[in-house]
Amino acid sequence: MGDIERRAADISVDHPTVVQNYRAAHSIHLSQQNGDVGTEAQRQAFVHYRALFEKLLETQQDKNTSQEATA
Repeated sequence: MGDIERRAADISVDHPTVVQNYRAAHSIHLSQQNGDVGTEAQRQAFVHYRALFEKLLETQQDKNTSQEATA
């Protein structure tokens, strides 16, 4: 677990939102293994994972389009 936390800390310098979503979803996942998670928490985990994957799959073209839309 220490290695994962070290890597997450390294990545968080450049991508804090990605790491925040990962940590939140992973925390819910660990709680679910103990049987301590309800339906709403599971939904929140999926929201966090979806945001994480959208960021990971984002292309340079997507970045340029979103920047143009906000200008």
